[in-house]
Amino acid sequence: MRIVPFRVEGKYFKKMIRLYCDLFEVDALGMEVQFKRHSTYPLFEGYLAIINEQVAGYIYGYSSLKGQYYHDLLARHLRTEPEWMNHCMELVELGVDPKHRSRGIAKHLVERLLQNRTEEKVLLTTRKDNHTAIAFYHKSGFKIIREGFYPNVPHEYIIMGKHLVKTGR
Repeated sequence: MRIVPFRVEGKYFKKMIRLYCDLFEVDALGMEVQFKRHSTYPLFEGYLAIINEQVAGYIYGYSSLKGQYYHDLLARHLRTEPEWMNHCMELVELGVDPKHRSRGIAKHLVERLLQNRTEEKVLLTTRKDNHTAIAFYHKSGFKIIREGFYPNVPHEYIIMGKHLVKTGR
């Protein structure tokens, strides 16, 4: 397995879109537009796990700032815990092809994304019924901050967060 930087102009971008659409059963064009927009956000960073020239997994995130759509949704829901919104990043997307799961790919991707971040905290959301993801994030040091989050979708999400450890950066 190789870990390569996520680039919207890169040769693996369309393959990553295809995997995302397979995992979440969504429209490819809409996701391509969204991913391209996200890639312009401050301190955007992402990685792809490549096995046999195929995308086996992906991850990306960016600094969470006032005025960004999801930041503002999170801030409204976390108004009783505003400290989570200060100097944080959002882990926006993480996915692994089902045929490559249970090989540590998600763990490697999360570690790679978080290893040199300058923010103090990382936030993410996941569906409340996604018990596998929640267990993975708990094992990775995340804690549930809030439940009952409906980011303009009919499914309940939970907000999870983690304080980032500063190394000798």
